[in-house]
Amino acid sequence: MHVTRWGESGTRVVLIHGGVQGSSTSGASHFAAQQRLAMQGFQLLVPDRPGHGKSPSPGRPDDAAADGEWAAELLGDSAHLIGHSFGGCVALAAASRRPAAVRSLTLIEPAMLGLAARDPRVRHMLLRVVAARVFSLSARARMQRMAKILGIPAGIGGARSPEEQRRMGKAVRRVVLPKKETLEQQLAALRERGTPFLVVTGGWSPAISVVGDTVAALGGGRHVVIRSPHHFPQLVSDEFNALFVELVEQATRAP
Repeated sequence: MHVTRWGESGTRVVLIHGGVQGSSTSGASHFAAQQRLAMQGFQLLVPDRPGHGKSPSPGRPDDAAADGEWAAELLGDSAHLIGHSFGGCVALAAASRRPAAVRSLTLIEPAMLGLAARDPRVRHMLLRVVAARVFSLSARARMQRMAKILGIPAGIGGARSPEEQRRMGKAVRRVVLPKKETLEQQLAALRERGTPFLVVTGGWSPAISVVGDTVAALGGGRHVVIRSPHHFPQLVSDEFNALFVELVEQATRAP
């Protein structure tokens, strides 16, 4: 698995990106604005998830539980953990595997719509996602619809070519998301441990904002909105980095 490293020493931070297999976009691109943290005493590890960027296909669909195994190994003795979108599910799975190694957990617009499905705004988005996955006329059309629904701009996390759209469109149908009960158990354990926990959303989607509130409440954390026109609030300004540094200071003070 390809891992980008920023910073030769300092407090370890592991950043897990989202997306679906077939994408040529690297994890480093998803977290480009966080490279600056290497100048603030952090050592950042940014893997390309299997089947993404420069990492070869694992021969299986995107699976949060399976990815959580290698993500937990990257934590080393201890690390701060950040996960974006589907990578949020992976990060939570890793934290559940090695809770003592997680100094803090930050989830950015986590792919956990099912936790708030009772809210009509979330339910509407879920129905659109299901319709795109099942009823699209082609794999390419499926990926185009999913990108529009989920606020994924072409210049950041979207496909760069028709062939890439086809690959990702096929992968979308095979993604293995954690069950609602699994997420609830993992978040409840996080709350019980008192792990410093932050959820960040971009405010561009009322449904995603509801999910942010729900996930933060279940995990005993804080939900912060960084105004963004899309699914990548960590890239729009230095606000995310400042929030993360604040969370690290909180974790340092915690018993």
